[in-house]
Amino acid sequence: MKILHFAYDHINNYWFGGGVAVRAFEIYKRLSEKGHKVTVICGNYPGATDYKVNENFEFKFLGSSKNYVSSIFSYAYEGHKFLRKYFNDYDIVVEDFVPWYPIFSYRFQAEKPIVLQLQVFLGSYILKKYNILGVPFFLLEKKYPRKFKNIITVSESLNEKFGLKGKVISNGVDFVDEELKIGQYVLFLGRLDINQKGIDLIIEVFKRLENMKLVVAGDGKDKDNFLRMIQNISNIEYIGRVAGKTKLDLIKNAKFLVMPSRFEGQGIVALESASMGKPVIVSDIPELRYVVENGFGISFKNEDIEDFKEKINYLWDNEDLILKMGKKGIEYAKKFTWDKIASEFEDYLLRVLSYHA
Repeated sequence: MKILHFAYDHINNYWFGGGVAVRAFEIYKRLSEKGHKVTVICGNYPGATDYKVNENFEFKFLGSSKNYVSSIFSYAYEGHKFLRKYFNDYDIVVEDFVPWYPIFSYRFQAEKPIVLQLQVFLGSYILKKYNILGVPFFLLEKKYPRKFKNIITVSESLNEKFGLKGKVISNGVDFVDEELKIGQYVLFLGRLDINQKGIDLIIEVFKRLENMKLVVAGDGKDKDNFLRMIQNISNIEYIGRVAGKTKLDLIKNAKFLVMPSRFEGQGIVALESASMGKPVIVSDIPELRYVVENGFGISFKNEDIEDFKEKINYLWDNEDLILKMGKKGIEYAKKFTWDKIASEFEDYLLRVLSYHA
């Protein structure tokens, strides 16, 4: 199977290298090792160069690298041009959709199997942030997915928000560590996007929690703003971007993690935390309710700083509960290894191909 996948995100894109990028890399690394040919088209950023992961798996970067805005819009334009020119070289096309950079791949689904993948729903957040300038993107998010015959979502809550019945294929984890350990700090791990990830809420809470330490790890377009915001807060430590064993050790040595996101797709960090036996405190948004439903975390009222603070204090002081939730997280994560997710993804693409033949 020759797969062409459009996903603006890349794991090294500091403007926007999140779960979409991790998912593409982990799934296609496995599919390429099974002999499938994969090309992933990403948005350009400073320092990006085309490269191959292995003989069957390559990344190409399109568009401008001047700044984030020019990068996303030029990626959409160049991506559509690339699709028009080369779509006959591939068996199937997958498009990761966010309204800032549609590729309009549905125009080719009469000639080629096309799959739309949905990993986040922005909804009214678009209008809150961009006011009248956000209206075209707000409407596009509502209408665009309905153009597609084949849709993958990462969670049932996204199906509900989009009003669709897409095939749910979760995110995953590399492995599960069954050793339980009580750590020494609270951890936020992820992209430094202040609005989406609720980083402003974390800062406000830890101004009032001087008795405990918060470690923040990650990178992103709001890094400079974040660093300015924490200049005079002694109990917040920023350690930059982490990966590999460094990231795993950071999770392992945390007491628990916090994810006060205002919107999410599924939240790979929550799965990674579960796989290391660490509870998570999440905002009570639909995309993260699975954390509470499966017993490896608790939620606070979205945007409610006092409730967030109370839940942090409650979990910090309850180490028996931390261990109990850690065990439940480990059992949950065992069902979502990237090997299993990649096989499920492969089966779906092969089924779409067979229907189109």
